[in-house]
Amino acid sequence: MIRMIKLSSVGILGLTLVGCAGAQLDKAKMMDPGGSSFDKNLYAGYVELSQSEYGEADYRDSDFFADKAMAAGQGSSVGPQEVAARALPSDRAPILSGARQRLVAALQAGGAERSPKDAARAQVMFDCWMQEQEENIQPDDIAACQAGFTDAMAKLEAALAPKAVAKAPEPAPAPKPEPKRAMRPKAWTVYFGFDSTDVTSDANATAREAAMYAMQHDAVIKVRGHTDRSGSQVYNAKLADDRAKAVADAIAKIGVPANKIVVGAFGEDEPVVQTADGTREAKNRRVEITVTEN
Repeated sequence: MIRMIKLSSVGILGLTLVGCAGAQLDKAKMMDPGGSSFDKNLYAGYVELSQSEYGEADYRDSDFFADKAMAAGQGSSVGPQEVAARALPSDRAPILSGARQRLVAALQAGGAERSPKDAARAQVMFDCWMQEQEENIQPDDIAACQAGFTDAMAKLEAALAPKAVAKAPEPAPAPKPEPKRAMRPKAWTVYFGFDSTDVTSDANATAREAAMYAMQHDAVIKVRGHTDRSGSQVYNAKLADDRAKAVADAIAKIGVPANKIVVGAFGEDEPVVQTADGTREAKNRRVEITVTEN
């Protein structure tokens, strides 16, 4: 089957997929990829997707990803697939459109050069999410691709966030003043109900305290989401990310600039209380907030 890849508006060329169904994977695997570090990471990611789809006997999408891998390995400009290129459920298309806009903005801001591994991972996982969402028959695979995209985008945007530049000290009058004390890092923790991303009134109060401290010192505020071990690892990765974003949104509303907020998620991987898999534990359903100088 022949399919046209619609590429992003960042100067990306179109390419046509041709050949016998399922035949492109071997060609892609035989390549010695060239191009930039971003191109090589794209190549590796798309080969992995192609192999996965081939193993499921989805030869059409296997060829699709193999051709994108070969184009990237040749140094061609290969971008994320256009949302309109897939027959997506009506309630998911706007979400994927927003995700694509976020990815393209990061690539246009120099993400491929600043953090090529994370940029390539974000693009490959976006295309994976698109393909699985179009099929719409494997919820775990959809969630895994979405979680992979979310994690890579958080790292990519963190790499692009401007770092605080220390101001040159004013000339000291006589007598010489005492040197300014370094900011003391501080940490807070807010908790969530079972399977919930709702920020409680207590959590909002804690977020306000952390936000005021960060703005007072012009500091970076790091927000890290966690879950207990009830539920699948993939689901918990998404739940932890949603919790972190909910707290980050509350902090932003108080006035902390977006470039001073770094969001991350660890799912069930870093529990405060060690439990067996599948166990609910309130102390592990948390978001940790840390204010540091960088």
